[in-house]
Parts: sequence; C-alpha cells; structure tokens
Amino acid sequence: MNLPRKLDPASDEFNLFSSPFYLMAHADYQYHEDLDKVIAKLGLSRTAYRLMTVLLKRSPLNIGDLSMLALVKRSTASRALVGMRENGWVHMRDNDADNRLTDVALTDEGKVLVRNVMKSSSRQLQRAVAGLGDDEVNQLVQTLQKIVANLSRLPIE
Repeated sequence: MNLPRKLDPASDEFNLFSSPFYLMAHADYQYHEDLDKVIAKLGLSRTAYRLMTVLLKRSPLNIGDLSMLALVKRSTASRALVGMRENGWVHMRDNDADNRLTDVALTDEGKVLVRNVMKSSSRQLQRAVAGLGDDEVNQLVQTLQKIVANLSRLPIE
C-alpha cells in the first residue's frame, strides 16, 4: 500500500493532525481523562483499573501475563498489585506449576468494584461512538485488530 503523502511521517506534506496514530492517541487520552476522574473517586488508578478489567475476563494470571494483557510495565503492575491486595481487591499466590511465578485473581470485592467501574466505562464508550452505526463500529474494531496484528509481527528494523 502506498500511504497518502499527508499520512506519511517521512513526507514534507505530512499532517500530524490527520495521522491515524495521533488520532488514536488523542481519542485514548480524551476517553481516559474523563474515566480517570470517575475511577479516582472509587480509589482506583488507571493501572489498577486495567489490571482488574483483564482479571475479570481471565483469571488467575501470573503477573507477567497480566501486565502484558493490561498494557502496563511489569514493575508498574507489581506496585499496583501490592495496593490492590491491601485493599482486598485481589489475592495472590504462588503458581502451582512454577513457584517462581505469582498468580493473581480478583476477590469477590474486586469483582463487584470493577463491574461497577465498567458501567462508567460503558457510558464513556457510548459517548465516544455516538453517531456511528453498528457497521462502522465493527469496521473500526476490525481495522484496529489488523493494525495490532501487523505491529505485533513486523519489526521496523
């Protein structure tokens, strides 16, 4: 595919404000700015929220896999998990197959909390896609999945 010159960062005609990755970052920033205010009232950080949403769908997970799926650095995840355990939202134990790994799962209290926060997340997503039809939303998801797959397998160097 030949990129339009206005989308090619190497081109003199490049328009940052039309760049797909600038627009994705801008949308992500605005989405989380409002959501962060809601979750902060419940004592959650964005990192804790990300970890908890992953754990709600896949649990238990070791810290490495959890941090990868939650899109946070392992050290950041480990620090957040300490506080989450102190708050009673997660429990942690040695992995049965490999005691070098620590498995993490949500407690019942953690599940209730993250489900409540996801209601706010749902309202924010509804706001974000207002005016788009089902086909447009599905196409957006499929396009983003292709981009993620491409970036996962094609290093630039």
